[in-house]
Amino acid sequence: MIYFEMYPGDYLKDTTRLSLTDHGVYFKLMLAYYSEEQALPESLAELYVIASAITTADKAAVKKVAERYFPVAEDGLRHSKRCDEQIAKAQGRIAEGQGRRDARKSNETERQARTRARRTTLFEDLRAVGVVPDGLVTMAELKALHVTHVTHNESVTNAAMSRVTDRDMSRQSRVTAGVKTGVNTGNQTPDPISITPDTSLHTQGSLGGVTDAGRACLLMRQAGCHSTNPSHPDLLAALNEGVMPETLGHTVAEGLARSPPVTNPFPWAIKTARNRHAAGAMPAIPKTTGGTNANPQLSSADQVAEQRRLHEQRAAAGGLGGSGGDVIDVEFEPVHH
Repeated sequence: MIYFEMYPGDYLKDTTRLSLTDHGVYFKLMLAYYSEEQALPESLAELYVIASAITTADKAAVKKVAERYFPVAEDGLRHSKRCDEQIAKAQGRIAEGQGRRDARKSNETERQARTRARRTTLFEDLRAVGVVPDGLVTMAELKALHVTHVTHNESVTNAAMSRVTDRDMSRQSRVTAGVKTGVNTGNQTPDPISITPDTSLHTQGSLGGVTDAGRACLLMRQAGCHSTNPSHPDLLAALNEGVMPETLGHTVAEGLARSPPVTNPFPWAIKTARNRHAAGAMPAIPKTTGGTNANPQLSSADQVAEQRRLHEQRAAAGGLGGSGGDVIDVEFEPVHH
């Protein structure tokens, strides 16, 4: 114990018959009791050492005080009821304080982990659309960039940040194994090797300067696929073959809606969409609309154009639906994964 409570009235009441030397002995023994947080030894010789008793008078005072105020208990040690009570109270306060400190430390650790996970998620969303923020950007600035270039809606960005779960943070711990750390632990940027940004800004087939690959990754992330790569060769091959970014977003949503959901939705969606495109099958368009996780839907004009393109492609290949005929939907070919 680093301190103990002293009640002067009680002390003076209990020690009215002690001499000045006796009071000194009492305090020396009591201080030893509290500092060690345990009872005093039975041996008077040891008590002489504790009280620094040298003369015969000093030793007589030690014997008097020890026998009266520190009697020997069943465990063979000299106890003081008041000292034992004060030690028990102090140990309870210490344990309670340690529990609060541990809780604060745990909460702070969780807060920092969640902040890092959210920063990494915002970085990934921005890099998917070709925007590469500075590594020392503040959280407020990063959020503003996300609203400007990704969601165009602050409430949608806030909802995306609040959806960072423990599973997301465990994934972030793997992604940030190669993180560059600044002075502040919150200022971290993903290693470009782990997440490849798409900085090429093609005007053809792009939306607002964003590449088709970046738009496809954004749509897949909005559909629930947390891990994407706009530079993935299979993704680029799918787009070159004519697979639309919206189709990839719908395919991811389809895979995650299964029971159980697809384990690796990013490669699964690319492979499935490519197979279906090669077979001339129409993509499945989810009926659910609205909400922060809803998939962007093709406009009516886009759907008509896509159907006409696929119909002409099948007709040229001698497939279903001749020129001038009605478009006939075909069943998807099974895709094994």
